[in-house]
Amino acid sequence: MSVNRSNEPSLADARRAVGLAAWFGRLLVAWRRLRLGRRLLRMAPRTLFVRATLAIVVPTILLQIIATYVFYEQLWDNVTSRLSRSVVGDIKLIVALHAEFPGEANFEWIAQRARTDLRMSATLKPYAKLPERRPAALYSILERELTNALESDLKLPYFLDTAPTDRRVLIAVEIPDGVIEVVAPLGRLYTTSSWAFVAAMISSALVLFGLATAFVRHELQPIRRLAKIADSLGKGRDVEDFEPEGSLEARQAGRAFLTMRERVRRQIQQRTEMLAGVSHDLRTPLTRMKLGLAMLDDGAEKRELEADVHDMERMIDGYLAFARGEGDEEPTPVDLGELLDEVATGARRDGGAVVVGFTGDLRMSLRPIAMKRCLSNLVANALRHGSRVELRARRRKTAIEITVDDDGPGIPPDRREEVFRPFFRLDASRNPMTGGVGLGLTIARDVVRSHGGELHLEESPLGGLRARLRLPV
Repeated sequence: MSVNRSNEPSLADARRAVGLAAWFGRLLVAWRRLRLGRRLLRMAPRTLFVRATLAIVVPTILLQIIATYVFYEQLWDNVTSRLSRSVVGDIKLIVALHAEFPGEANFEWIAQRARTDLRMSATLKPYAKLPERRPAALYSILERELTNALESDLKLPYFLDTAPTDRRVLIAVEIPDGVIEVVAPLGRLYTTSSWAFVAAMISSALVLFGLATAFVRHELQPIRRLAKIADSLGKGRDVEDFEPEGSLEARQAGRAFLTMRERVRRQIQQRTEMLAGVSHDLRTPLTRMKLGLAMLDDGAEKRELEADVHDMERMIDGYLAFARGEGDEEPTPVDLGELLDEVATGARRDGGAVVVGFTGDLRMSLRPIAMKRCLSNLVANALRHGSRVELRARRRKTAIEITVDDDGPGIPPDRREEVFRPFFRLDASRNPMTGGVGLGLTIARDVVRSHGGELHLEESPLGGLRARLRLPV
């Protein structure tokens, strides 16, 4: 007997295609979930305080919601069901006693015993009929459980009204000689302790929320303090000593900050000591060269050598000033308005036309000598390329903004960042009459950044260049 296997390759290919499609489907679902997770992360609170508080409070609230749901769906249902069956059993007893001992006189005794022993009011209405029943709709757990008990235990025509105004329930039962109306208090049908349970859950949630908020706030105190100290250090201000405190992670971050601060101080100290040695080593041969040139006869070669020595000395002074950066100067409260007037007065003494204008309170903590040098470099650079300079300042919400405008030729936008490089000059001739050694803007930005600010170059309303400084307060 032969077997035809011609369909086996196509079946295997189909299985592979189905498997590949399923794999791509799972990959697409995972990608969508990843995008959804990223969206949720974008919607998450930004502050650590809110995130930590939610991480503590949300699981607690969810647990209480689940506990409340279980209580109402299980415990309260069971209690209400048993109480309802107890009431229906008492009604069944009243109906049975009336059937056993008929007559209105006997029913008076049954009603009296029901009021005394069962806390229920029973009334016999001979030859009466049941009221019309409303459409079947269960509005509450009580009505549902009471209806189930009447249907399963009593097995007689009935009328149920669970919405009277005096916190009672009316149950009318039809019997052969009339209707028996029974009024039962709500206290016999459900327990009032459920509200106490809900109140206890809400109170405990509020207490836990308060404790969680206080705990998270206390734990974040060292982090906030560390952030303020780091911000002060970034602005070039003195950082007070502090002891790491709080959790283990906060203490580790505090110790790492102290270690970093000491390393920065040692680096600045080593650079200052190295520069002092470099200054001494470089000035000594320059002095010897000057003495040697002074002994030579006047001539073109001597004047060229003297010019080269002068340029070298000027470049070394500029480099040392840039590398030193006034790092040892302590920040002090300074009125920037007075500092701007001093810079403008110095520029006017050299023949420059400088206009000063400022508004608002400009007092802030900074290193005055370094900042004066920064502003002087910017004004001198503006006067070197223009004939008029405007020096203005104003206070913003979080920073003080200073602008230096000139009416010179300006700088092309694609080369404004290049001029901040050390020893870079747009004038490639290196002529000292048309510019310095290429460190003025570099020193200015270094001083501004040491105060935690920033320096940018823009187009000036005067037609030249604008230098914009932002110093955080």
